[in-house]
Amino acid sequence: MSLEIFNNVPIPHRAERRAYPFEDLEIDQCFMVECADRKHERSVRSSATRWNGMHPDRRYIVRRMPDAGNEFTVGVWRIL
Repeated sequence: MSLEIFNNVPIPHRAERRAYPFEDLEIDQCFMVECADRKHERSVRSSATRWNGMHPDRRYIVRRMPDAGNEFTVGVWRIL
């Protein structure tokens, strides 16, 4: 296998890949994410877990939304 070495390539910031509005949620508000597959759904759940750990004064939960039409649509709520 041959790999090419690059110089001066900027590292993308994680938030540029996929950003969710956790910081914008007030208590009892939510946002929905139409996930393409289970991997994307796990990514949303992982993000909520990470926000729970970084902000102990806030609490987020993630639930599947079976009536949303997409099998992998999830809702994210701020509950504290």
